[in-house]
Amino acid sequence: MKKLSFRLAFAGIASALCVIIMFSASFIPFVTYVFPMFAGLLIYAVSLECGTKTGIYAYIGVSALLLILSPEKESVFMFVFFFGYYPILSVSLDRLRSPVIRWIIRILVFNLSVMAAYFILMKLLVAVESEDFTKYTAISLLVLGNICLLLYEKMFRRLTEKYVKVYRKKLFRRK
Repeated sequence: MKKLSFRLAFAGIASALCVIIMFSASFIPFVTYVFPMFAGLLIYAVSLECGTKTGIYAYIGVSALLLILSPEKESVFMFVFFFGYYPILSVSLDRLRSPVIRWIIRILVFNLSVMAAYFILMKLLVAVESEDFTKYTAISLLVLGNICLLLYEKMFRRLTEKYVKVYRKKLFRRK
């Protein structure tokens, strides 16, 4: 299954699905964070089936297309800055022995990624007035975001386990 033609076809189809999912975020309200999560799961499937390098290439390709073409920039930034690469990073973090260090790195990566994404969105693209967005708003959003990270991590574990145990066998006829 590791043939070049399989890797290319699977990565291409998964990347196209990522782009479709992310484009639909522009006309379906309230999915700014949900659709980047699902698109990231597709990137995880590419890295699992075709290798980490192919998963990274798929992430870069999808990110470039979305940054250029998608009208919904907030969900694109969430994909580019966190949800697109995090599933690949998470697999690498699972190899660390200490769960405390794993969680410290996860929380640091999340906070730095989200702060960078919103800094670029607010300062360079939107130019929000400082009165509208105070430091207390930013702190409360980061706290809520970290709680969501815990929930996302739990969801990610369950969905990837389901993919490996059920859907992978059905899709690729593996025993």
